[in-house]
Amino acid sequence: MFLRALVVSALIASTTLAWAALAHATPITSITHLNSFRDTRSANDVGIGSGDLNQFGADVVPRLGTTVTAVQGGFVVGPIACAGLAVNADFCAAAPLFNPTRTATWALTFQNGADVAIATTPAIGSIPAAPVPFPTSVTISNSGTTPTLSWIVPPGFTPDAVRVNVFDKSVTLVNGQKDVIFVRSLDATQTSFQIPAANPQNPQQPLLKPNGQYVLNVQLIETRGHVPLLNGDGNDNILRRSSAFFDFSPLTGPQPAAFLPTRGPGIDAPYKFDVRAILANETVFIDPFVAVGYKYAIGAGDPNFKSVLLPAVGDNQYTLSYMDGLNLIQILLGANSQFFFPQGGVGAFEVGGIEVSAGLDPNNVTAFITGLTFVADGQFTGTMTPVVTEIAATPEPATVLLLGASLMGSGLATHRRRRR
Repeated sequence: MFLRALVVSALIASTTLAWAALAHATPITSITHLNSFRDTRSANDVGIGSGDLNQFGADVVPRLGTTVTAVQGGFVVGPIACAGLAVNADFCAAAPLFNPTRTATWALTFQNGADVAIATTPAIGSIPAAPVPFPTSVTISNSGTTPTLSWIVPPGFTPDAVRVNVFDKSVTLVNGQKDVIFVRSLDATQTSFQIPAANPQNPQQPLLKPNGQYVLNVQLIETRGHVPLLNGDGNDNILRRSSAFFDFSPLTGPQPAAFLPTRGPGIDAPYKFDVRAILANETVFIDPFVAVGYKYAIGAGDPNFKSVLLPAVGDNQYTLSYMDGLNLIQILLGANSQFFFPQGGVGAFEVGGIEVSAGLDPNNVTAFITGLTFVADGQFTGTMTPVVTEIAATPEPATVLLLGASLMGSGLATHRRRRR
């Protein structure tokens, strides 16, 4: 059985749990693949908690109607309703915050109606104080529904295993989380993977849809005793791992390899990039989702933007806004025309004028691939924030001051917008 790297994050009210238990009361016949490990998760928009967590759980039969309550000393978690996955119907887990003083075993009580079963997880014990780092410089390449996804493992950490999960953002589970439709454990040294054409659960159907919206989950894993993962893709012997999430959609037509961002919940949540080892004058393509405009900004310590290259979308005409000293500059910029900022570059700029009539899905992360160059070598840890209402063609005087103050503070344009 596959044991997924997913966690139930929402607590269900006790009255609802009681009703569910009565409705599906079935004797618990099996509890397997008990696990407990430190799980450091990035921001994401698949409904899973982020931060430094302690995930624990098991496979339980029957999963439907079963709840789990966990006790460690005087600390209690639950009861929590077990929620399965497309890749593992028996999956049941929870993830409170990681506490370095609370790494002993968990006593788990599973209950389905009047039937109760008790099990104990392994202990985390003593582990390094620092969490496992996230992979960086994640890219997507190849058009169609079998893209190749690549990443870099940060220096200083050597994983014992690597795992990739694919979430389908169109499928929401009963606990509010998106479903995992694909999982694959990789060799510890592997840093790229091509998504297969067929769905492993239903080989007669494709895994990805041409216009689907997905999230790649890359896990860098340290196992107990530094041995291979037990139980295939299971969590049985994981000691600690990082779990990073990157939004993507299948590429359409010829496209350059593009870096993928992480993104938190919310339609206007910024996309954050972590691109290492960029070179001055080298064009870097980034993959945001499409709205009617974007605000671009570098991260702390990043080199300034030197130029921008925008794709062909709609009427292929955009409004580019940036600050030159204390002056707000606005120009019309055509698609596929590289624009160079003034000497020294800029730390932020804004692009508007993407027509609503272009019919671009604001959640499609591969529909507006942007080319950037930088004034010096370094890294890009900046953001792109979507503008979901149209930028006014001529900002009012007070608006110009707001934009200037924001940009000078390494922020982004903040000015009045009118709806399309």
